[in-house]
Amino acid sequence: MISGMSGAQFAQQLISAERAGKDNLYQSSKTGYQKQLDAYTLLDKGLDRLNSKLTTLGTDAFKGNIAEVTDENIYVSSSAKAPQGNFQLSVEQLAQAHQLVKPFASEDATLPASGVIQISMGGKSMSVDLAMVNSGGSVSVSELRDIINQHPNNPGVQASLVRTGGQVQLMLTSKETGKANSISISLDGADWGMVETQAAQDAKATLNGMSITSASNMLTQVVDGVDIELRKVHEAGDSSNISIKADQEAGKEAVKAYVDTVNELLRQISQLTRGLGVDALDDSKDKDDKDSKSSKIDESQLGILKGDTSLRTLQQRLRELSFQAAPNGLTLADAGIELTRNGELKLDEKKLENALKTQPQAISDLFGAKGGMVDKVQEITKPYTRFDGYMDMKKNNLKRQLDRVEDNMERHNRMMEQRYQIYLKQFTAMETTINELNSASGLFY
Repeated sequence: MISGMSGAQFAQQLISAERAGKDNLYQSSKTGYQKQLDAYTLLDKGLDRLNSKLTTLGTDAFKGNIAEVTDENIYVSSSAKAPQGNFQLSVEQLAQAHQLVKPFASEDATLPASGVIQISMGGKSMSVDLAMVNSGGSVSVSELRDIINQHPNNPGVQASLVRTGGQVQLMLTSKETGKANSISISLDGADWGMVETQAAQDAKATLNGMSITSASNMLTQVVDGVDIELRKVHEAGDSSNISIKADQEAGKEAVKAYVDTVNELLRQISQLTRGLGVDALDDSKDKDDKDSKSSKIDESQLGILKGDTSLRTLQQRLRELSFQAAPNGLTLADAGIELTRNGELKLDEKKLENALKTQPQAISDLFGAKGGMVDKVQEITKPYTRFDGYMDMKKNNLKRQLDRVEDNMERHNRMMEQRYQIYLKQFTAMETTINELNSASGLFY
């Protein structure tokens, strides 16, 4: 054409100018709705994290115990059921598995062609009829080992071969420790000549002067909620001191996690609903918080939910909890938690530690008892977190808005494509006509 542009270029230029206004409008709407959806999703996750911390505060945070032992003769673990206090335990004898050996020249040494080997332990027994297993030739010591280990009626005996001093020894070991797990073995009813290298014996110990006998070195029923593993015999007159006390560190960490999670949520609400005069983002408080890193608000989201009074109400009610008392009369201040002038919670760790030492049950009840802080926070957040609650309603509405914008964009694209084809047809026809006229004009020169 005269301008040097093709018909397709003219059509594209015209349609670009025509569609620009709605393209910008739809894209702006889509971006705005998506940012709002992301913001509500972020807050929803923050509420989920808060409820997770509440579960910990309301159940096991203040009920745990820790066990400390003065030496390595025993290992102790404890649960919430364990009674707090001190115990003296002396290990006099460790439980042992029974062990018998019989020497042979080699692992290929053969056994008698006939006879019945019977192995008994703990009231159970198994029999090996050498004549029955000898149909293909003589039975070697190594084959007997495998027969014993794979026998369906094995009473709990492990057979193995030990090579030493140019000989091979067939070793039978009880799989369980204890005097009751003593092995007896015979060939045709007579002693087969196996030698005892380790006697079957029970563990013996004394706990606070009381004698204890156990087939195992693991004592699980002696003290409620306490598991004791016996590892080494004490010297005469010696004992281990077991100290079981409240796990204050677990309670402290649970309270700290609660404060951090509430503050994160309060900051997010402030940032997302901010108006003029509200401070900009400050990530310094969250630099070591993995949850915060995964829910970081970017600058473009600031104030995206401005005008959402329900979120402001949630924020205010969480702050007001600082001034409310639990059924036992305690407030968050008794646990070292106070509301600062900037509207966030501040934890005095020393005050919390002292409270956990002096009134652990009262602090536990402050959070976990019926009507305590856990119940109060859950009552506040429930309308927002429940199925089809406020957060679901907001997110679903925004998803519908996004779908509507997407549909409008698709219709707009189809319409613009149709108009482009019309323009293309018109400009192409014009271009053809101009070319024909140019060709005809050449005939007169």
